[in-house]
Amino acid sequence: MEDILIVEDHGILREELLHFLRLNAYRAEGVNCGLAVDDWLMEHGGPPDIAVLDLNLPGEDGLSIAARLRRTYPRIGIVMLTGRKQSTDRIIGYEAGADVYLTKPVSGEELIAVLRSLQRRLQRRLAPAARPAWHLDPLTGVLTSPVGASAPLSPLECAVIRTMATGPESTASSEQLLQVCDDPTTEHEKNYLEVVISRLRRKLVPLHPDPALPLIRAVRGKGYQLLISLEID
Repeated sequence: MEDILIVEDHGILREELLHFLRLNAYRAEGVNCGLAVDDWLMEHGGPPDIAVLDLNLPGEDGLSIAARLRRTYPRIGIVMLTGRKQSTDRIIGYEAGADVYLTKPVSGEELIAVLRSLQRRLQRRLAPAARPAWHLDPLTGVLTSPVGASAPLSPLECAVIRTMATGPESTASSEQLLQVCDDPTTEHEKNYLEVVISRLRRKLVPLHPDPALPLIRAVRGKGYQLLISLEID
């Protein structure tokens, strides 16, 4: 099920939307402003599948947030949920990058229907670019991208990426990853694992055919998920 980020400064409305989405099995979280969006992106290592944006927010407004999300993450789904009802507002919203423009008030049932429709559109958007496989040679430690670019990985980085690739839904817990980082000279704490993941991300980025897409995502309460299809020779 998709990750949904609600960006709404009205606390009661935000919590109502989150409650309804979670009842319908969505992974939903909420923030109240653009700065909090940036914190969420940094914490999770990439974008949500769909962002639901209010426009009248403290500080940076929803139009600006939508424009930079669309620019940075072209495949993200964006739903604008706002009290602005003029046709010119709709046009500006779509020009800023919205997939769907909804006006308040909106029922939970309507929002769910919109999200499901958008999910189908996003799946079709991604279908022509089905993830081609990356290749890892465990003997040499060389990782090769679908376009033929390659980079050497350290034994530790190989172990970490293999653990993610072979886990359920390409996900490994922090505890599993720390176990493969077994080095008696190193204090194994969360910060150490974050350093290893950060170093691995930096090695992957230059190889990626689409730099806008995240490669490794932090999964709250679980660990990390590898977002590329990896074949191990």
